[in-house]
Amino acid sequence: MSGRSRSETVKVRLTWRNVKGPDRLVIHAGRMWDGTRSSVRRDVDILVSGQRITGVEPHRAARPGTFVDASDKFVMPGIIDIHHHRQMQGYSYGSRQGPLWLSLGITTTRSPGDPAYHMVEERESVQSGRRVAPRFFGTGEAVDGARIYYNFMRPTFSQPQLGLELERAAALDYDLMKCYVRLPVMWHKQVIDWAHKRGAPVTSHYHYPAMALGGDGTEHIGATNRFGYSRTVTNVGSGFSDVISMFNDSQMARTPTLFGSSTLHREDTSLVNDPRVRRMYPLWRQTALATTVTSAQTTDQTVNRANLEHQVDQVREMIRGGGVVTTGTDSPIDHLAISTHMNLRAMVKYGITPREALITATSNSWAYLGERLGQVAPGYYADLAIIDGDPLTKINDAASVTAVVTSGLHRTVEELLAPYAGPDSSVAPLAVRASGANRVLPAVPRHQSTKGFWWNEPAVVEAARDSCCAPP
Repeated sequence: MSGRSRSETVKVRLTWRNVKGPDRLVIHAGRMWDGTRSSVRRDVDILVSGQRITGVEPHRAARPGTFVDASDKFVMPGIIDIHHHRQMQGYSYGSRQGPLWLSLGITTTRSPGDPAYHMVEERESVQSGRRVAPRFFGTGEAVDGARIYYNFMRPTFSQPQLGLELERAAALDYDLMKCYVRLPVMWHKQVIDWAHKRGAPVTSHYHYPAMALGGDGTEHIGATNRFGYSRTVTNVGSGFSDVISMFNDSQMARTPTLFGSSTLHREDTSLVNDPRVRRMYPLWRQTALATTVTSAQTTDQTVNRANLEHQVDQVREMIRGGGVVTTGTDSPIDHLAISTHMNLRAMVKYGITPREALITATSNSWAYLGERLGQVAPGYYADLAIIDGDPLTKINDAASVTAVVTSGLHRTVEELLAPYAGPDSSVAPLAVRASGANRVLPAVPRHQSTKGFWWNEPAVVEAARDSCCAPP
């Protein structure tokens, strides 16, 4: 070697195309809610070509195309969970994640932070139809300052580095940008200006100064910040009128992520015991879910209930004051797919109507994403949930899904679950068997030099994972 090096471009043919969708799909809906109105239409045909709805017309027999008989069902826009980390490290559902979402009527998710290249692989796999999962909007690692919180994020130390991060975001076609809690304010403004020139929204944990800078969304009812101000929630879950009026006046979207809704498992375990969840949740997640339920049922929930009620009070004041509220859960930090429905149930329990709650998970998200989603109308994506019940009357019925349509493709719940036999708790995983291959080795002893860094203790890391985005 002479000390010199040369670069060579290697062409890799990684081509794909969007799934086509059907030439003609006809869904005969006994009742149809379009995602906005206060009433339903009855006995209509939803006409689909490719990925789009082409018409909603009175039912007529013998229309050409593939026919779906939902004449005794309720058809509505598929639910949108607008805050989910589909590729978050440490949570592994494998291929179960997508069918689980769909089986509970969730047809779109958006991630405000994932490892960038994993996000792109997931998005392309879903859009091409190679992976069965909800429609996916995503971004890469949140843009943060010189110190980071999550291990997959990248610290940003300088103006040139910020430029490189934005260059990569453009090359990978991020659907949004997420600014995290230690990003300097002036750089936050740069990210917003850069993204808006490209038609992409920008979100963060901040109400102020993000609102003054032109930010588009705030994640969580109240979450981690490093400014020492910009609190959008009190210690008891309530919000002040000036905070709420600023949200409403600015039309900045707010995604509550009601972690406290898990307190409702005290009396509502319908989803915990649901065959879809029992079949699709990995054993480790079933254990975590059981722990949540046990806590809700065996400990005093008075404070948790009051805090949750106060948070929903804020949501209600925003909805009825003309603000933009979008449903999201931060799963898989919270329990995947279950938490979306528990958020909706919490809203209704504390004074929001089922229709208002469902709008936050359908047409409001369309308004924020800028995509034709969340409504049943010509020109919109054919992403639908077919339900046995009436969620406009009883919010729990939103989970009574019998089939979904995604990108114009009809799948029953049975078809979604068919490849999965369910976890078998009677068989020990290979990695922990007493004999044989792949035994788990003892943990590597901690080096003396790390003992002073208490924040690396496993218990501290686990507690931080559970509480990072919950209100104080």
